[in-house]
Amino acid sequence: MKKRVKVSVIGTSPPCIRCNRTYKLALEASKELGIDVELEKLTIGSPEAERYGRGMSLLEFEKHVGAELDISEELKQGDVEGIDRKAKLLLEQHKDAGVIVSPAVVINGHLKFFGTVPSKEELKDAIREAIPEG
Repeated sequence: MKKRVKVSVIGTSPPCIRCNRTYKLALEASKELGIDVELEKLTIGSPEAERYGRGMSLLEFEKHVGAELDISEELKQGDVEGIDRKAKLLLEQHKDAGVIVSPAVVINGHLKFFGTVPSKEELKDAIREAIPEG
């Protein structure tokens, strides 16, 4: 029997560019590892996603913490890395807010990443660590 890893990408609906990028990287990482990975998309606010914590988009998080994050130029240019740099600073300033900001990645039921787009290598490492032994 094949060892299976379940990867869930939690994001907005419709998906934002960061959620799309996260899903694409998770798919690429899974294929490159050559293992059996069940990959799914979950929507923030859905019962399935809420099992891992209260989730919200970056825009909702801004309002939740009373901050303003100007990412208009980054959005126009499709600059995921630029958005992530600004999101990371905001998340660090409000790390005790008690919410999961999209995109988020859950592997085998454990929240591994949220708020920024993980690199393909980070995803590969997290998937490798989740491979069941035996």
